[in-house]
Amino acid sequence: MSALSRVYRNVAKTKALAILSSALISTLERMKHPTFRVAMLVAPILLAVIGPFRSDIYDFWQALLLWAVIVWFSTAVGMVNRALVDEIFPRIAFVNRSAISSIVFGAYLTPIMNWVALNLGWMREPDLYPGDFQVFLTASFASFSVGIVRFYLFHAEESVGAVSTAQTKPAIFDRIAATDFDQIIRMTVDDHYVEIATDAGQERILMRFADAVREMGEGNGVLTHRSHWVNPTAVTGCRKDGAKLYLLMRDGAEVPVSKTYRARVQDAGLLSD
Repeated sequence: MSALSRVYRNVAKTKALAILSSALISTLERMKHPTFRVAMLVAPILLAVIGPFRSDIYDFWQALLLWAVIVWFSTAVGMVNRALVDEIFPRIAFVNRSAISSIVFGAYLTPIMNWVALNLGWMREPDLYPGDFQVFLTASFASFSVGIVRFYLFHAEESVGAVSTAQTKPAIFDRIAATDFDQIIRMTVDDHYVEIATDAGQERILMRFADAVREMGEGNGVLTHRSHWVNPTAVTGCRKDGAKLYLLMRDGAEVPVSKTYRARVQDAGLLSD
């Protein structure tokens, strides 16, 4: 029992580290976006001018420093928080993940902001500082609003997925150079990246494999393994090696078919008798 318990703890620790690592990588990638950098420069200036939460009791430069620290810290923490929620709940709808992330964000940012405001000497008049519930609502609403903006800017495909037809190009094409589904051959997991083989060459993008499969569109391909997906039109045959089974692809690759997914591959008519 003790040995099994140690194995379980080691597996759980490894999985937790993998989730945290993936979340941090995703956060760093998002921080490279030009929009993020511009927002981090503009937001503190606007807040210093507007003076919310009675920050108007400071002069401009004090308020700018205050809001720069608050915005930069809360944004970094919020982005990691959101990335973790995305990793832990990948199958939940984008908007629902935003709601979960915003509630968690507000819950732990509230005591942090209280400590910063009341113990670092910035809030010279503590009675003017808003109550915990107001801070929680403000932080949660701000986080959720950012999530909704991201949804409509970058994930609108999810909201129209049920209405779209086969004529709609899969969302994955917003990320790769290929322009037509027939050019796609297969997808494979490579650590935190997804490698997509196309007739034009190899594409490599930073995203979860499950998200890449979803963005290809339902019914457009077949999972042969938890780490492999193929375009049925790119399969040229199959090969057996004892108990092992492989699909032959038009780019010369051999894609493994696991026992778990063999029935799906069979139903797709990709296995010869």
